[in-house]
Amino acid sequence: MLTTLKLYKAYYNKKEGLTMTNNQNAQVVALELWRFCAHCIATIVVVGAVLIGFLGSWELGLKVGVLPLLALIAADMLARRREHDIQPRNS
Repeated sequence: MLTTLKLYKAYYNKKEGLTMTNNQNAQVVALELWRFCAHCIATIVVVGAVLIGFLGSWELGLKVGVLPLLALIAADMLARRREHDIQPRNS
C-alpha cells in the first residue's frame, strides 16, 4: 500500500512539473501572438497615416498615427521583456 502511494505521489509530482512547463510555453505563445497582432495593427496604423498624409495633410497624418504607434511600441517592449523573463525558466 505504501509503495502504491509513493508511485501516485511521484506520478502527480511529474505531472505537475509538466503542467508548469506547458503553462510557461502557453504564456510564451500568447505573448508571441500578442506581438504579432501588435505588429499587424502598427502596419495598419502606418498605412492609414500615410494615406491621410497623401490625401489630406501630413500634420493630420502624424497626429493620427503617432500616439497609437507609441502605445503599440510600448506594449511590444513590455511583452518582449515578459517573454524573456519566462523563457529561461523553461530550459
